[in-house]
Amino acid sequence: MMQGMSLVARLSDRIRSTVDGRRGAALPVPPVGFTDGTIALRQWRPSDGLHLATLCDDDEIRRWTSVPHDYRTHQAAGRAAFAEAERLAGRGVHLAVTDAHDAVLLGAVDLVVPGQGRERGRVSFLLGPASRGQGHATRAVRLLDGWAFGAVGTSVLEIRPQADNAAAVAVAERAGFAAETSAGPGADGRLTFVRHAGDPTPAAPQG
Repeated sequence: MMQGMSLVARLSDRIRSTVDGRRGAALPVPPVGFTDGTIALRQWRPSDGLHLATLCDDDEIRRWTSVPHDYRTHQAAGRAAFAEAERLAGRGVHLAVTDAHDAVLLGAVDLVVPGQGRERGRVSFLLGPASRGQGHATRAVRLLDGWAFGAVGTSVLEIRPQADNAAAVAVAERAGFAAETSAGPGADGRLTFVRHAGDPTPAAPQG
């Protein structure tokens, strides 16, 4: 019978079987108009490739993140497909950070959920050089964590910056994350900051 099916029908049947087999695993889609009035979070688009590659051509991003040193436009354009695959598999939500008024790409913010139960998630972020020092990273993290605690059902979120990345440490603290222990960085040189569902809402970032 499969031989009599068209290619489209076979692909549709395969996709349907895959989705049915992992029913309930996919993470929710962030809402349209996901904004605090200053920045907005949205899903990645293939058309973001050139802008993302240009934004990531920066020494600070290469120093503190895993973005390749020779990050190309075609690699950045694949971010959309990667992000959707991760969301469908229940492993994480990867979003673009944009200006809420003119939609200019500012950076990225990610939520990775390593466990099946989604109790704990890890947040990471980056901003292009022109967007730093204005509170945008703090706003992005706060917007994402409120959604993660509600829509995703996460109860604890963590940020793990390198101990000597003062800017990322400051973002974690301003976003309401607290150092998990006073023992200092782990063997990987990272500190762990955590925020629990129900923790007090920190003051709004300035700028």
